[in-house]
Amino acid sequence: MVVGYSLGNKSVETDIQVVGEDSPDVITYSRSMTTILTRKCRNNCPYCGFHKNENLAVPYGTIKPAKQARKQGVREILFVAGERPDKFPDVRATLDLWGFSSYLDYVYTVCELGFLEGLIPVLEVGFLSPIEMKKMQEICALMKIMLDTVDDHHFEKIYPKSPGKRKELRYKSLEWAGKLGIPTITGLMVGIGESKDHRRKTLNHIAKVQKEFGHIHEVLIQNFVPEPGTRFENKTPPKHKVILDTVEMALSILPDSTKVTIPIHLNTNIEDFIKAGIRDLGRIEDPRVLFPHVPELNFQNIAEIVNKEGFRLQQRFPIRFSYIKDGRYSSKLGQVFEAIRYKITKDEQERLKEKNTA
Repeated sequence: MVVGYSLGNKSVETDIQVVGEDSPDVITYSRSMTTILTRKCRNNCPYCGFHKNENLAVPYGTIKPAKQARKQGVREILFVAGERPDKFPDVRATLDLWGFSSYLDYVYTVCELGFLEGLIPVLEVGFLSPIEMKKMQEICALMKIMLDTVDDHHFEKIYPKSPGKRKELRYKSLEWAGKLGIPTITGLMVGIGESKDHRRKTLNHIAKVQKEFGHIHEVLIQNFVPEPGTRFENKTPPKHKVILDTVEMALSILPDSTKVTIPIHLNTNIEDFIKAGIRDLGRIEDPRVLFPHVPELNFQNIAEIVNKEGFRLQQRFPIRFSYIKDGRYSSKLGQVFEAIRYKITKDEQERLKEKNTA
């Protein structure tokens, strides 16, 4: 077995506390880096500035950035790709040239390289079959499956050239992940012409799936960002009140244990979201990887706002305290998380002992 930095060259990880994550005065976040595998995508969404005609990232070219990120305290690596780039002949030719039997084999290899550098992989690559999901579950802690549409009218209005956005396909993907027990990020984009009722229907569907499978790790309320060169470049992004109202709607509809997050690099007045009930800030990363015109985050400013509201920030792993405690990860990822799970169990035993002797 290959043992990398992530796999236990020290007895217990010391850079993330984990214990105390569930305290009522704590707001958590995950320090993350984004690695783009390819921008080639079978979908053609009118607002998307991500989609470009490019080939696959060279696997070993991802190692050095991952190594540098780990030294800076990052523990999550988000792998992003356009949906099903293997539909394109040049991508398939590259996979053959590099000796990969399939696109999934390539994605798995790149994720494993990141893992061996001490980062926990999270995957956002669009549609995967149940068999592909099960395979990637071995190396990825989370998968991201957004619900972009919940009715045919909205699909025909926004996504007629995006087969991967069909509600039936996204519903199935979310349910497949649930049946496989894969911790999943889902959510919706706000500000692309959807109605308030559409947002409510989306959140109600997520709540239904969560009650059935219990695998929704977090629900992301994603701001629409107008991208230069797209059909939506002149469209006005959603106002703060619209995002805040959607967050409040999500918190009222979803089960209490389901975390609601926002992209904080796209939102101001963070204190309003904290007052509304946000207790996790999701991924904190350099937003310029995906949004070149968005300024870099001022983490110190975020921490000050959180403290002013009577909370304290605590870094977490990509999967939260409760998921680690319940062992909701693969045996491969367990090479990191089993030590953390033991630490959680030991802390609970000590607290119970103190309570009984008090």
